[in-house]
Amino acid sequence: MKNFIIGSIITMIILIVLVGYRQNFFSTKTYPYDDEQVGLENQVIIKFSHVVAENTPKGMAAEKFADLVNEKSNGRIIVQVYPNGMLYSDDKELQALKEGEIQMIAPSFSKMTDYLPNWQVLDLPFLVEDEEQLEKVLTGNLSKQLLSELDSLNIKGLTFWSNGFKQIATSGTPIIELQDFWHKKVRMMSSDILKEQYLLLRAKPVDTTFDTLYNDLENHLIEAQENTISNLYSKKFYQIENQITLSNHGILCYAVMFNEEFWNNLNSETQSIIIESLNEMQEWQFNQAKLINEKNLVSLSNEENVQIYELDEINKTKWKKKLSPIYDYYRKNVNAQYLDELLEEINN
Repeated sequence: MKNFIIGSIITMIILIVLVGYRQNFFSTKTYPYDDEQVGLENQVIIKFSHVVAENTPKGMAAEKFADLVNEKSNGRIIVQVYPNGMLYSDDKELQALKEGEIQMIAPSFSKMTDYLPNWQVLDLPFLVEDEEQLEKVLTGNLSKQLLSELDSLNIKGLTFWSNGFKQIATSGTPIIELQDFWHKKVRMMSSDILKEQYLLLRAKPVDTTFDTLYNDLENHLIEAQENTISNLYSKKFYQIENQITLSNHGILCYAVMFNEEFWNNLNSETQSIIIESLNEMQEWQFNQAKLINEKNLVSLSNEENVQIYELDEINKTKWKKKLSPIYDYYRKNVNAQYLDELLEEINN
């Protein structure tokens, strides 16, 4: 009998606890935040996916941007940076952005040319000769027109970042004279202009993604590539392609963009902080890209197995002459007005 009474008491206690817990669990009462919780309901999380290393111009710009917006918003805006294709490869990140899986990307402008053919104007070879002209291209009126074209894709374009000039890397015999291109399988990004460029050089253009490029080189699917010094160094492509020609024949830059629906849902204060941060870091980003490429070039020069050649003026003139029909191709097939505007910006 005693055990029965004790058991009944324990059962009643358990029932009381469970009823109380259930009432609290389903309660709609709002409790005040403590100090650490204040403002969390207004916190903005931006997932920023990219495919290059952290120590590259884009990688460092992404971190700089994240720090600036965090500082200017007192921690309310958090940019989560995912480098090295951790979330999406370069052929998947645009779709992920459009679907809202991520909020921010900065792909190469060449990646956008399948959707926005006018953007191919930036892929024209030997269009830009130095850093001063490059800055004009990325900040001029035409750059704003190009960014506005992203509206048609439900994307908000904000600015361009630089990764500097493209060089030619291969193994075995360096590519210096025109015949060195013949029948070479050269990796390029998806762009009709780039494809036309290598066809004119009698090479075999191959469109592959950045994240598979190293394996493609190892498996001899690719024999050469065009890329910036920073990418050649940070991704260790030089371990396979150790013959590097400094040609400066093209530019590699990035378009910074947001999912449009996400952007439109941000309040004006948040939008202003983002734009202000991008504007504030613009000059820093251009200078940083230049410095990183210069530093990485020194590092490559110190690698025992790497040979670096500078394209001489005689061969550069031959390259330019061979590639000159591309300008007519763009005028006739894409947008003559854009080309004229860009040339005017560069030369003024």
